[in-house]
Amino acid sequence: MKKNYVLNMLFFLFMLTAHAQERGSVSGILKDSNGHLPGATIRTSDGKTTTSALDGSFNLAGFTAGECELSFSYIGYSPLVKKLYIQEGKTVDLGVIQLGGSGENEIEQVVVQGALANSQAKALNIQKTSSAIMNVIASDVIGKLPDRNAAEAVQRIQGVSIERDHGEGRYASVRGTPMQWNSTLINGNRMPTSEGTSDNTSGTRSSPLDIFPSEMIEFVQVAKAITPDMEGDAIGGSINFLTRTSAPSRIMKVSAGGGYNGQAEKGIYSGSLLYGDRFLNNKLSLIIGGSYWKRNWGTDNIEARYNFDDFSIQDYELRDYKGVRTTYGVNVGMEYNFNPAHRLFFRGILTDFQDRETALEHTFLYGEESFSQRRREGITGIGLFGGEIGASHRFVEDKLLLSWKLSSYETDMKNRKVDYAGGPGNDTYKMATFKTDAQYSNVASNGKAYLDMDAPNGYTGSTFQKFQPVFASPISTDDLTLNQLIALQTPSFERDKIAEADLRYQLNPDLAVKVGGKYKTKFLRRGSPMDIYINTGGNTTVADLGTTPYNFNGGFMRETGTDYSNVLFDGISLEQLDQLFTEQALTEGKYYHLARNQDDPDTAPSFYNGNEDVWAGYAMAEWRVDDKFDIVGGARYEHTALKYNGYEVKATADDATITPITNKSSFGSFLPMLHVKYKPLENFNIRGAYTRTFARANFSDLNPTERINPLSTVPSISRGNIHLKPTFANNFDLMAEYFFDNIGVASAGLFYKKLENVIYSAQSFQAIDGVMHRITQPENSENGWLAGFEVGISRRLSFLPGFWSGLGVDANYTFTDSKMEVPRYEEDQDGNIQRLVTEEVLPNQSKHLFNTAVFYENNKLMIRLAGNYRGAALALVQGNVENYRWYGKNFTMDLSANYRFNNKLSVFAEINNLTNEGLRYYHGDARRLEQLEHYSQRGMIGINYQIF
Repeated sequence: MKKNYVLNMLFFLFMLTAHAQERGSVSGILKDSNGHLPGATIRTSDGKTTTSALDGSFNLAGFTAGECELSFSYIGYSPLVKKLYIQEGKTVDLGVIQLGGSGENEIEQVVVQGALANSQAKALNIQKTSSAIMNVIASDVIGKLPDRNAAEAVQRIQGVSIERDHGEGRYASVRGTPMQWNSTLINGNRMPTSEGTSDNTSGTRSSPLDIFPSEMIEFVQVAKAITPDMEGDAIGGSINFLTRTSAPSRIMKVSAGGGYNGQAEKGIYSGSLLYGDRFLNNKLSLIIGGSYWKRNWGTDNIEARYNFDDFSIQDYELRDYKGVRTTYGVNVGMEYNFNPAHRLFFRGILTDFQDRETALEHTFLYGEESFSQRRREGITGIGLFGGEIGASHRFVEDKLLLSWKLSSYETDMKNRKVDYAGGPGNDTYKMATFKTDAQYSNVASNGKAYLDMDAPNGYTGSTFQKFQPVFASPISTDDLTLNQLIALQTPSFERDKIAEADLRYQLNPDLAVKVGGKYKTKFLRRGSPMDIYINTGGNTTVADLGTTPYNFNGGFMRETGTDYSNVLFDGISLEQLDQLFTEQALTEGKYYHLARNQDDPDTAPSFYNGNEDVWAGYAMAEWRVDDKFDIVGGARYEHTALKYNGYEVKATADDATITPITNKSSFGSFLPMLHVKYKPLENFNIRGAYTRTFARANFSDLNPTERINPLSTVPSISRGNIHLKPTFANNFDLMAEYFFDNIGVASAGLFYKKLENVIYSAQSFQAIDGVMHRITQPENSENGWLAGFEVGISRRLSFLPGFWSGLGVDANYTFTDSKMEVPRYEEDQDGNIQRLVTEEVLPNQSKHLFNTAVFYENNKLMIRLAGNYRGAALALVQGNVENYRWYGKNFTMDLSANYRFNNKLSVFAEINNLTNEGLRYYHGDARRLEQLEHYSQRGMIGINYQIF
C-alpha cells in the first residue's frame, strides 16, 4: 500500500511537470541597499497577486502571451508600475530589482530615511501580508537596541514578556501564558530545550533564549494565531527565529564593543563578524556570521522563608553572586539557485553559553537557632548545535511549489571544568557549607522573628528590606565549622531529527491549496548526580582555611539603604574551595559519603530518558475572494507517541528497592483553523481567526518514576503520569492594523482562549489493598479560560516641522486575565476526604504588560529610550492563598544610541537597566518579600564597520 502511494505521487508529479511550460511566468528578487525585501506586494493588471518571500524572491504564474502590467508596493517606498511582454511558455526573470535607486528598473527612493527605517519597513511588510496574526522585528532593529540575546530582543514585541536570570532575559511568554505553552522555533522547527535552573522551569519544554546571540537572527516572527502549516503546540503563540540563509550581494561587516557592569565592577566585551558573497554568476550565495560576548556580572540577593501558619521568618539569607558569562555563536547559510524554479539551501548553527557562577551566602536559621555560610562555584554550559538542508521546486507553469527540508538540532547542558593549580579540575558545581549554633536577639517573646506587617503585640518588626539579623552573642569565622561538601552536576541532553515536505498548488489567480507533512523524533535525557560529603569528626573552620576579604562591591544591597557589614563574614577563597575537593583531602578527612545517583532511592526519581515521535499532516486553502477579502482555512493533525524510562522506588522497613520502569502512551491532536482578512483600505487590515492549538505535558510530568512510601502516617505514592492529555485551547482572535505610509503601524485586538485539560499537580486518595493512600501526580483539570486585549502604535512624527520631524514613538499595552478550575482534597472535621473545586489564575500570567519607547532618528543619528513593564504574576501555588508565591511587578528602562558617519562606519552606545530595577518574589502579600535581587546598570560603547 505504501509503495503504491509513493508511485502514484511520483506519477502525479511527472504529469504535472510534463505541462510545465504551457503558460508564461514572471520572477525576480526585490532588495534595497540593506538587503532583501520580504513581504512586498506584486500585483498584475488582471488581478493576480503575490508577495515576496523572506529572501525577497517572488514568482507569478499563469500568464497568457502578450503585454501586462506589474505593480510593486512596499511600505516606505513609492509604488512602481512596470510594463512587460510575456511569451507563451517562457519565464521572464526580472533579476534583482533595486529599491531606493535611480535606474530604469529601480523603485523610487524610500519615503522616510533613518538608521532603523529600512529594517522596520521589512518587518511591517511581513506583518501586513502574513496570513497569520503576527508581529515581526528585523535584524537591524535588534542590532540597534541594547539587547544581546534572543529573549531580550523579543521583549520589545507587543504582548511578549520575559523571565530574567541574574538580570538577563532567559524565557519568553506570549500574552501572559505559561512559558511552556509557547513554542520557540528555529526556522520553523521547534528548538530543543535544556534544563532550567529555577524550580519553575526545570523539566519543562521552555527554551532558554540566553544561549542564542541576537546577532544570529535575521527576523523574529511572533505568531499569535497560527496557520495549519505551523507547528500546533502553541497555545500562547510561536516565536520563530529565522537565521540568515543568503547574501543579497558581497558584504563584510565587523563590530566591536566594550563596557562595564556596575554590580560586578568589571568589564564587558563583544564582537561580531558577518561575511557574505555570491559566486558562479550569482547562482551560489554564502553567508557566515560569528559573534562573541563576554560579560562580568553580579547580583545582590536577599531571600526569606516563612512559616505558613503565622508568617514568622524561618530563615533569612544574604547572597552575594559574581560571575562571568560567555556566549559565542556561528551560523552559516548557503543557497544555490539552479534557475528561477529550483533552489537548494543549507543553514547551520552552533552556539555555546557558559556561566561561571560564584557565590558567598549567609543564612540566618531562626527556626533551628543556627547560622551557616556557604561558598560555591561552578561553570554551567549549554550548547546548541544543528543544521538543515532543503530545497524548493516549481512546476506546472510555476503553479506548483514543492518544498522539502531535513533538519537536526540538539542541546547539551553540562558542567564545565574549573581548573586551579593543584586542584581536581573536575566538571562539577562545588559547594562547601560551614555552620555554627547561634541565637538571635531580634525576636518576639515566643522566640520568633517577624516583619512589621506580621508582628505580634509588643514586638517591633521592620520591612523586608530593612530587616537585619542580630546575634544574641558574637560569632566569628573561628566558630564556623565545615559541615558538608557537595559536588553537583546538572546534565541534560535533547536531540530532534525532522523530515518535512510541503506542496502548494495555485488552482487559479485567486485560490491556492497547500498540503504537507512532518515527522520528528526526539530523544531526551535528564538526571542530576550529586556527591555529598558530611563531616563526621573534623573541626576545620573558616579561619583555619584562611579567608579572603568580603567584597562588598560598593556596599551589599545598597539599594535598600541597610548596612549588613556587621553580619557578613569573610569567606574562604575559590582556590581553597577547590582544594577541599582534591582526592587527598576527601580521603584524609572524616566524611560520610552519599552518592546521589540513579542507584540512590532519594535521587533515582530525577533520572529518566524518553523518546517522542510526532507525525503531523495538514491541508489548507488560501482564497482571495476579491481585492478586499482573503480567507485561509484548513486543519492540522499531529500524532504523538511517547516512551519514557525511569525508576520505581519502594520504601521498606529496612531499605528501599529501585526497579527500572518503562511507560508508553500516544495521543492525537486535530486542529482546525480559519483566518479571515478584510482590507477596507490598502493599508488597513481587519483580521479574525479561530484556531485550535495545544501544549504537550512537561517532560518532568511524563517521567514514569514512582515513589512508594507505605511507612508514613498516611501511606503515599508520588509519580509522573504518562497518560496525561495535552492541554487544548480554542482560540478566538480579532485584530485591526493600520499601516502608515511613513513606516509605522497602529493596532488593536481582542483574544479569548477556552482551555481544556490544563495540567496541574494533584493530590487524591485511593484505597489500595484496603489501606487509604495519598496519591500525588500531575492531572488534567476541569476547565479554564484566558482573555484580554492589546493595543499598540509605532509612529514617526514626520509631520512635525524641521528638527522635530525626527521624533517617533513606539508603545503597546496588553491586558490579560485567566481562570483555571483546580480540584483539591481536604479533610473535614470528621476525618472524611472532601473534593473541592477552586478557581486559580494561570501561573506566570501577568495582567498588565506594556512597552514604551521615545526615539529620535535622522540619516545620521538614532537615540532611543525604551521601557518594559511586566505586572505581578502567580509563580507557585503552595498551601492556602495567603501563602502563594508571586512574581512582583517589574519595570526596566534602557537607552541606546547610534551615529552613522557614512555608509561604512557607525558608533553605538547602550545602557541597560537605567533605573536599577530589581527582581522581586513575594509571599501572598507584596510587602512580604521572599526574594529581592539587584543588578545595577551595565553599558557598552562600540563601533560597526562595513568593509565592503
